[in-house]
Amino acid sequence: MKERNFFLSAKASKARLREAEAARKNRWEIIKAHSHGKVTRRDLIKMGLFTSAGLLLPIRGLSPFGRSVYADDHNIPTGLPPSPLFGVQPFSQPMPRFDVLARNPVSTLSPAPTAYSNQTQQLLNPALEGVRAGDKGPIEGRPPGPIWAHQAFDKFPPQIAIEVTQ
Repeated sequence: MKERNFFLSAKASKARLREAEAARKNRWEIIKAHSHGKVTRRDLIKMGLFTSAGLLLPIRGLSPFGRSVYADDHNIPTGLPPSPLFGVQPFSQPMPRFDVLARNPVSTLSPAPTAYSNQTQQLLNPALEGVRAGDKGPIEGRPPGPIWAHQAFDKFPPQIAIEVTQ
């Protein structure tokens, strides 16, 4: 009769049970090697498997307390909670890929690209936090001045324009 691993939940997946069984076998091999004099406690400590107090470290594949390599809804291997989805539907829209998007001439861009940031003022959306009706801000987010200019804009000017919206 196969022994039940008391460290695992009764709802543990078959993959997690196989992983726990492999860890048990790995521990048994260490015990066997130690009892036959092939390794000493000092060797095990040097290998980083045991602490100086003789406790088994929580290493995956060895300790029953080590994190699983198999992810599921209840056991995230990073130890972090799953990311909130807020009702997102999986794969509900096609993902635009740059290799299939249309290449347009740079002349189609308005305003035309420049080495320095475009500081032309435009009305800001009053729905944004801290913005009052009538507030203005620059079209581009880069600060003004040569230190923030595109590198080697004269040597490597834009060749194509790809229109992508978010």
